Amino acid sequence: MIDFVPDPNSPYLIDECKIRGNAERVVIPDDESELSSVVKEANRTGTNITISGLRTGLCGGSVPLGGILVSMERFSSMIGIGKDGEGYFLRVQPCVTIDEIVRSVQLKRIEGFSDITPNACSEFRSDKRKFFYPVDPTEMRGSIGGNISANASGARTFKYGPTRNWVKSLRVMLADGNIIRIERGEHISNGRHFDVTIDDVHLEFDIPNYDFNRSVKNATGLYCHEDMDLIDLIIGSEGILGIIVEADLRLTEWHPLISNIIFMPDDQSAISLIDDLRHDTIVEPEFIEYFDKGSVDLIRRTCLTDPTILRPPGYECSAVFMDMSMDNDVESRFERLFELVRKNGGDPGRSWTGYDQNDRKRMFAFRHSVPKSIFDYVASLKDGIPAINKMGTDMSVPEEHNLEMMSFYDSILKEHGLEYVIFGHMGNCHPHVEIILKDMEDLTKAKEAYGILAQRAFEFGGSPSAEHGIGKLKRDYIRMVYGTEGISEIRNVKSAFDPNNILNRGNIVE
Repeated sequence: MIDFVPDPNSPYLIDECKIRGNAERVVIPDDESELSSVVKEANRTGTNITISGLRTGLCGGSVPLGGILVSMERFSSMIGIGKDGEGYFLRVQPCVTIDEIVRSVQLKRIEGFSDITPNACSEFRSDKRKFFYPVDPTEMRGSIGGNISANASGARTFKYGPTRNWVKSLRVMLADGNIIRIERGEHISNGRHFDVTIDDVHLEFDIPNYDFNRSVKNATGLYCHEDMDLIDLIIGSEGILGIIVEADLRLTEWHPLISNIIFMPDDQSAISLIDDLRHDTIVEPEFIEYFDKGSVDLIRRTCLTDPTILRPPGYECSAVFMDMSMDNDVESRFERLFELVRKNGGDPGRSWTGYDQNDRKRMFAFRHSVPKSIFDYVASLKDGIPAINKMGTDMSVPEEHNLEMMSFYDSILKEHGLEYVIFGHMGNCHPHVEIILKDMEDLTKAKEAYGILAQRAFEFGGSPSAEHGIGKLKRDYIRMVYGTEGISEIRNVKSAFDPNNILNRGNIVE
């Protein structure tokens, strides 16, 4: 185990939102025994523990507010393959990355894996079908533990849903150092009351009275509804209830895909095309991503310093990025796609299509270059303006309010005199608005605008945090959504799991 006092500029004290915290110690345990000893001592002394993975979060969830930062970076092993009546599942430790999961599963690189169920590895290896883990957050180098803690999602949420849908079981270390395994389907609340004993640990508590908004993409606070599964309370709880030490993830059958980037004349024509694609039963897109004119312009500028990025056309345009199945009906799918492009004022000849894996990778790099450029830009400002942080929206609304919300983004941000780009998961009515800050005055204006936008998304029946969680950066929105009573009820649940309030203090609630 490594244990040291961090320098104020230590990378362990910051995540991708670029706010910096402080800690008295950084501890890097090698195994569960060492982790348990740290947790038990902190529980005895009432010392705050902040759990850190690969620090790719965008809401400050792994940024410590004093106490001990525990890095889980050495919990990074693929453990094994299992199989049950629903298919194959993969067992991993929390600091395995999404990219590692995708490559290991799709290429069946399972040397050294254990059989979680009898003969599962040999069956998986000999199965002629290909499989994959379908959740695809933008940051593929993020840890699965972080993804589970925030119930992360991504473009393919449009078809496959968020992380929650793919978690079969979790092993969780509680604040007293004990570990319990929570299997999906085994521990269901009686209405809103849990009274369960798991691995000799007894838990009894009431869940909050609010119903978690499941009609849109949502990662705001504890997931709650009557007769719910205990595992779903842990998923998305951002580490305030326990520390994930192991996870079983369900896999699904892979099928060949075609990637398409379609350049449209303007923002409105791109949005109209997306509206047509969203429910089209012929094209049946796997995901639908949007790039406004500003995003395409940003990619052009990125190409000047990174020639590996696909260069957009020289003319003014917006873009739609989507995958569709490469099955026997692929010609019909393309005919329908081109029909919809023409209907919305576009030219099918102004599009890119990628069949092989290298072309598809370059298209995904094209998409990811937008947030990467913003991250790099904000990082470049930190030397001269240490207090500045990234400001990007993560809001979703019901489909019937999507166009109103898009217009509202434009009007409020222009009213505040802010530069911005809009891109992302338009299939789920969840675009990201990245505000391009220049100074602290812009940051102040952006925070004010963000609050106005979040309130309107909530009024429309949406979520102020669709996929990134709350962390420490967005705590105000918990009060907006659940009120004072809801906050108190969340604290009561935390007290049942963590009576001394040592775990991830400051995430979701103070």
